[in-house]
Amino acid sequence: CRPQRRCRAILRLVAKIARRVHNVCARIAWTVMRVVACMLLTHASALLRSSGLRRASATALHAKKRKAKNKEPPKRAELPKGAARPKLIVFDLDNTLWQPELYQMRGKKPKANKDIKLTAGALDALHDLAGEGWEKTQAAVASRATATDWAEKLLADFKLDHGQSIATLFSYREIYEGNKRKHLQRIREASGVAYCDMIFFDDYTENLGDAAHLGVMGVHCPRGLTHEHWEGGLRAYARLKAQDTSFMGRMFTLRDLREAD
Repeated sequence: CRPQRRCRAILRLVAKIARRVHNVCARIAWTVMRVVACMLLTHASALLRSSGLRRASATALHAKKRKAKNKEPPKRAELPKGAARPKLIVFDLDNTLWQPELYQMRGKKPKANKDIKLTAGALDALHDLAGEGWEKTQAAVASRATATDWAEKLLADFKLDHGQSIATLFSYREIYEGNKRKHLQRIREASGVAYCDMIFFDDYTENLGDAAHLGVMGVHCPRGLTHEHWEGGLRAYARLKAQDTSFMGRMFTLRDLREAD
């Protein structure tokens, strides 16, 4: 009969609507679950990255502290009481005060303490010159480096333990190509210090020969300035001065310094 057919039709319609509503709700629920899952994953990833950065930062800080703790303090030159000290100390740069040499950068602008580093002996010498008892001694640079701008920048950027730039220690800087005799002559003219009152540290024997010709005592540092070169050179200078000599044109190797002591 018609009422029964209508009831069945209504039931089928209701069932159809219910299925559609169920499907829509299921899709919505799945979408919500996916969104929530994505949010949770994103948050978890952020936490992991943050934790990793904190660990990396903490590790780097601990490493820096360990390095600072393990770093040996500069060694002071031990000289006999009353020993004569040079009025002017002249240093070469490449392979004497620092390593490697600037020409080895091959066009790359070097950074202090990263690409170029001061030798341990250079740090000892420069800390001595910045300390008490050396107020009457001046320092100078005599270098044949062609990258003058790089050299000047490095001198400004290198710092002593108390933060002082090493550039402030050098009253005279002769950095250009040419014979070291010319460098020393200009330093002599600018400073007024006699050659016999100077000492020169260099890695190249030819340069030290030029210095000796002028009457400047030189110390050969073939692999960079070491503490032994620094202290031994000052001791050798004091011994020569004790002989009341007006000509100091001698070159000392490390072997010479050891035998003299």
